[in-house]
Amino acid sequence: MSIPRKIRCSVSSIVDHGGRVYTVELKPERPVPAFLPGQFLHLTVDDFDPAGFWPESRVFSIASSPTEPDRIRICYSVKGRYTQKMQRTLAVGRDVWIKLPYGDFIIQPKDEVILFAGGTGISAFTAFLLGLTAENQQPVTLVYGARRPELLLFQDLILEQFAKVLTLNVAFFAESASEALCEKMAGLRRSPACFSGRISLDSVFRPPLAATSPTAAFYLAGPPLMIAALSADLRTRGANPEQIRIDAWE
Repeated sequence: MSIPRKIRCSVSSIVDHGGRVYTVELKPERPVPAFLPGQFLHLTVDDFDPAGFWPESRVFSIASSPTEPDRIRICYSVKGRYTQKMQRTLAVGRDVWIKLPYGDFIIQPKDEVILFAGGTGISAFTAFLLGLTAENQQPVTLVYGARRPELLLFQDLILEQFAKVLTLNVAFFAESASEALCEKMAGLRRSPACFSGRISLDSVFRPPLAATSPTAAFYLAGPPLMIAALSADLRTRGANPEQIRIDAWE
């Protein structure tokens, strides 16, 4: 595994998705060290002298592919003091610093995997999804929910992979105004499942899952309340704690 390095980057683009949710793309001044899908980085918007101490920072999942070491992508939702500071100060062309890679939230290729993402939590899975090919034999299910359809990030990427990888199943949830989303999904040649409301295991697993497969691995990334609720529900349905992996920053 790569040794973490500190690298200066410039902000190359910022996408405002509404609802104070952003995707930021960074251009590193040199190629980043090798990382694995699911790992994370530290980002600081403060001035940093490489000879001094690392300043205050926040962690973000790396949403870009390991095959593109000259670009880094992260997503964030404005919820606390530091992300408020990011919203105020980040601008195209500004320099920031990152250090990476960190973390062991890494999807194992031998397992049947079920990925639960809430909001910007999808960024923990995008690099893994990008790596899937049409020859993939691993059963993968992505369950992704957000407050509104437009906050379901990376829809094009997900739908492209869904059309290409037959072992990938996808279910979208939107808490409000989901009718248009479901109509859009129904019009596709291969349609993912689409639901109104918050992520529900009874909706995803039909008939309702009485007990989970002992070979399945469940990966959860998103808001703490979502993770707590889904973790508890999985355990009541027979999942062992070893089957449940959690990625939570808040």
